[in-house]
Amino acid sequence: MDIQGLGLSTTVLSNANTNSAIGMKLLDKALDMDQANGEALTQMLERSVNPLVGQNIDVRL
Repeated sequence: MDIQGLGLSTTVLSNANTNSAIGMKLLDKALDMDQANGEALTQMLERSVNPLVGQNIDVRL
């Protein structure tokens, strides 16, 4: 293998590693967003069961 071929394969491998790292970061970000959306959806569903509970205070004098 000549020097040019070695340099080219090193560049290709470096680009592949960079693309893989970028893909992993995007996947991590997407998973974090999905988790946050799931938690928000769970809270909304919990509130929808009895939406009026806890909104008013009954006070008698």
